[in-house]
Amino acid sequence: MREVMLLDRNQHELSGRWFTGAYNETGIDVTLTRLGSDPLVLGVDHVGLMTGASREVAIYGANLPASVAASAIDFGRGVSVKRVVSSTPQMLKVELDVAKDAPVGPRDVLVAGAARPGAAMVFDHIDSIRVKPQAGMARVGGANFPKEYQQFEAWAYHNGPDGKPGTKDDLELGPITANWTIEEYTATYEDHDKDFVGAIDANGFFTPNLDGPNPKRDRNANNVGDVWVVATFQAPGGKTLRARAHLLVTVPLYVMYDQGEVSQ
Repeated sequence: MREVMLLDRNQHELSGRWFTGAYNETGIDVTLTRLGSDPLVLGVDHVGLMTGASREVAIYGANLPASVAASAIDFGRGVSVKRVVSSTPQMLKVELDVAKDAPVGPRDVLVAGAARPGAAMVFDHIDSIRVKPQAGMARVGGANFPKEYQQFEAWAYHNGPDGKPGTKDDLELGPITANWTIEEYTATYEDHDKDFVGAIDANGFFTPNLDGPNPKRDRNANNVGDVWVVATFQAPGGKTLRARAHLLVTVPLYVMYDQGEVSQ
């Protein structure tokens, strides 16, 4: 793993990215918080809390009370903590009841005086989903050069107070488990890119094909091309939501100007 991190002015948090892969393409966004003796709430495993439903939620943190009462945990108006299922200094599991009339919007999560602003989001329905990133790139490889992979995620959204999609007040409800497929991106007539560029798995991870040559491919295109990556999700209430992103599958990077051995 490699990393690029930025220290904030108060020297309290480091934020940046950890990454790996032949092209440094596989990684995660990371925030490191300076740890003291006080309780610290870092986040929850399920951001979206649907009105009129009950669910178990994990609260992650540090120095959390080993024994904590449900009354010491707060998700705001309309969300009640029924009981604490389990507790450790790093994680609390709680059972929540979300009222049908709970106000829709972001919620701060408080545990024994420690708070994480906007850690949860109350919603009454899902309006749309989006695929991240909206434009991805992968590189064929495996025979003479390494492959470059691309990870996609599907996120759920509520239109927010204005009721319009794609505006600043949209509510982000967190990642969802979607069904993933690849469809043809019409760039060249009958190039059939989706049959050659590679495959996407059930987790949205795209693996490109070999770098070629491929004698089955017309126009000497080998296994490169453009496709749509499509996510399909069955929302609560039975509505089917669909979103897509553009994926360019291109040739290997034949010359690497940033050689890994330089940093060794």
